[in-house]
Amino acid sequence: MADFISMFNPLPKKHDIENGLRGIPSFTDAPLATIERFPAFAAAIAQYIGNTVTPTQLRRFYTYVKSIEMVNRHSAPHEFKDRYKLGFILPKIAGSSEGDKLKPLYDIINECLPKITTVSDLRIFVEFFEAILDYHASISKNNSQS
Repeated sequence: MADFISMFNPLPKKHDIENGLRGIPSFTDAPLATIERFPAFAAAIAQYIGNTVTPTQLRRFYTYVKSIEMVNRHSAPHEFKDRYKLGFILPKIAGSSEGDKLKPLYDIINECLPKITTVSDLRIFVEFFEAILDYHASISKNNSQS
């Protein structure tokens, strides 16, 4: 099985990801150089989570965020419905049976939430979260075939 994450060596450190996210006002206003680093950020987060959590467990949280995006799918960028629901993703992660194992994801999402102020920001965040899921799934496949 291919190692898709190795192309990002060295992977960004968790504090570099947090600082990169902290330095942007919103996802849509992020400098192109930062947005171009999102795939590497996603690969690093997936690596930090590792095999301690299954892709199915991780997908539960993605599904919650995706449901918010679906409600806003046809909204104008500044007509964000139920934005407050995004904040509930953090207690869902913390309260899950995998809470300790998901600390890297919790920390990154905690940095992301204030950057999601429009539907456009939400769409970029969903893409970022999908990248985390996809890289995590590739890690799980690699380890199960080893």
